[in-house]
Amino acid sequence: MRRAFRLLVPLLSLAAGAGAVALPGGCGPSAAPKEATVRGRVTLQGYPVAGGTVVFAPDPERGGTGKPIRAATAADGTFTLRAGDGPVPPGWYRVALAAPPGHEPADPPFPDQLRRPDRSGLVREVAAGKEHVFEFAVEVPVAADAPAGLVRP
Repeated sequence: MRRAFRLLVPLLSLAAGAGAVALPGGCGPSAAPKEATVRGRVTLQGYPVAGGTVVFAPDPERGGTGKPIRAATAADGTFTLRAGDGPVPPGWYRVALAAPPGHEPADPPFPDQLRRPDRSGLVREVAAGKEHVFEFAVEVPVAADAPAGLVRP
């Protein structure tokens, strides 16, 4: 009887330990937040913004911390955000958009307030483990008496 008891106690301890680790919230890969992919497109007056900049800055009012994440827009206006060598951490972000440095003065002016995440009014949530596609369509009113060069054909 004593021998059976000595075998039973370690088996029960092992089973209890395995059960505790399997509970939700335990230590394991599932406890770490999953990162997300973020891509999208920026247009101005319906045309792609090539060579522009997109900045996602963590929103401190919604618990965001860390450094801003930047991406350049391709010839078709698309961008893909990458945080260093990996995907974007989940959370709330304030977004800033900027036209390329050589933006033609004859084109409609890119709104200055969009250049700063704290003034742009653009806020996006990045959810863990999801793929996000954000479209930023910038429309600038053009005066009726503006020269024809202000609107791309």
